[in-house]
Amino acid sequence: MLVYLENGEPAAPSFLGGWCHEVPTEPMHLAEELIPLWEAYVSRQADIDGDIDVAEFLQSVDLPNWVVFEITTYGMACGPVWSTAWTVLDLNDNEP
Repeated sequence: MLVYLENGEPAAPSFLGGWCHEVPTEPMHLAEELIPLWEAYVSRQADIDGDIDVAEFLQSVDLPNWVVFEITTYGMACGPVWSTAWTVLDLNDNEP
């Protein structure tokens, strides 16, 4: 199953949302079910002056058949570099 198109747009109907560690406050293409949960989490973090932790948020979401892929890549440029992305998919989606 193709999840992302070459331009970074979601390709899979089962795609529910994505995040990049560089801009954790700006999720990509959130499903309607995730929007109020994300907004409530961000609001709670603002109230306690806490950091946005995408992994923490996703662990708090309990919805059946959803799976989160957390992918971290490492490399070397002018020193070590890394990147983490989170992708949420609905594994119960029967569309191709």
